[in-house]
Amino acid sequence: MGTNKTAILIFANSSFKDELRKGIPNSTALFSALTKDILIKVENTGLPYFIYDEQLQIGSDFGSRFTTAVEAVFNRGFESIITIGNDTPELTSNTILSTFRNLCEGKTVIGPSQDGGVYLLGFHQTNFNAASFRELPWQTRNLLKKITRSFLQKGAIQQLPRLTDIDTIADIETLVNLGGLNSKVLVSILLKMLKTPKLNIAYSFRYFNSIITGRTYNKGSPSFTTFS
Repeated sequence: MGTNKTAILIFANSSFKDELRKGIPNSTALFSALTKDILIKVENTGLPYFIYDEQLQIGSDFGSRFTTAVEAVFNRGFESIITIGNDTPELTSNTILSTFRNLCEGKTVIGPSQDGGVYLLGFHQTNFNAASFRELPWQTRNLLKKITRSFLQKGAIQQLPRLTDIDTIADIETLVNLGGLNSKVLVSILLKMLKTPKLNIAYSFRYFNSIITGRTYNKGSPSFTTFS
């Protein structure tokens, strides 16, 4: 399988929409930097790629929007796809290329995130069923379990290391404490945000709200977690 048969789908909102959806105060600069960071990593792979933000996404819910974007890429003639978001700064070009090599061997690739979602999916068109894909429990803690079970029925799976995607203030703190980010720009932004008092207030609100509602703020995809 040549590189022209595999495409990368970056399924992510604009920085303005991400700030509104995730409720992290003053995070437009952060999500803008994250998008620039993932674009550099994707371009370094040499693979063709497509970006679907809210202007291109079609559907009334995450599952519909994500499924439609995947279908659009396959309709361009690609045989396999690597889907990612913009909110997993630990993701590297090498990991994306490793995913491509596994796809060439006929495997499905899943990158699990710490919150029970996924930050990367690599799969073949022959293993893609739009109806079942759309109905997966996107943006919940059950996504990884369900999506793994779904693709296991279709062949071998290669699981990547578990990474942290940014959906909450707590995720920012986790990434800073891990100290594994290579981008000085991102590290600077994250450190500055942790010193902002408003973040502590926002974190408390979202934490107690998640307890009451039982809802997570996992993006689902590529924060496909998951790629709204």
